Amino acid sequence: MLITLSGLDGAGKSTLVRGLRARLNAHGRAVTVLHLNDDVGVYAALRALRNVLRGPARPASPPGRARNRLRDALVWSKTLRRLLYPVDLVVFALVRLAVERLGGRVLIMDRYFYDTLVDVTNGRPGLWLRILERVTPAPDLAVLVDVRPETCLGRKPEYPIEYLEHRRRHYQALFPRVPSGVTLGNDDLPTTQAALERLVLERLEARA
Repeated sequence: MLITLSGLDGAGKSTLVRGLRARLNAHGRAVTVLHLNDDVGVYAALRALRNVLRGPARPASPPGRARNRLRDALVWSKTLRRLLYPVDLVVFALVRLAVERLGGRVLIMDRYFYDTLVDVTNGRPGLWLRILERVTPAPDLAVLVDVRPETCLGRKPEYPIEYLEHRRRHYQALFPRVPSGVTLGNDDLPTTQAALERLVLERLEARA
């Protein structure tokens, strides 16, 4: 079973994931939790390779401003991320095969490809993005953790409010088209946690 959580930074996704994993473990379910940006795809593989080559005894020296700008331009390039998207889908398919099919585990994704689609949309979802949206594997349960930007800003003051409002609009436009997509508010964590756990257990029972 594949469960994904998407939403703004500061929406509470990681907290919900930790609670859900504990609940599923208590029900005797083996669970694997992965973060899309850290554990899946080309960028994640390059970071892992960099860490292996660097070695534990050789901490990296702080890069200069020019290198920082170049790195950020590559990492956050929307064009590059669109081009790498199909490659990441293939990588994810192999990961999912290993975790779900061969390992018999529930796979929970903290962020999913829907977050990437929001990142690269530019407010104009053209043909290429529609194609990417269609070829993205539909999870058994895709959850949008929808929280007001002001709340997210209070939890993680990393981005301006205008940016958060912009992204929230794109999440709200995308998720009605997501198969198995569910939107949960997270103004009250225990209530949201209970609702999420109920949804997941219902889907597990339906699959059984």
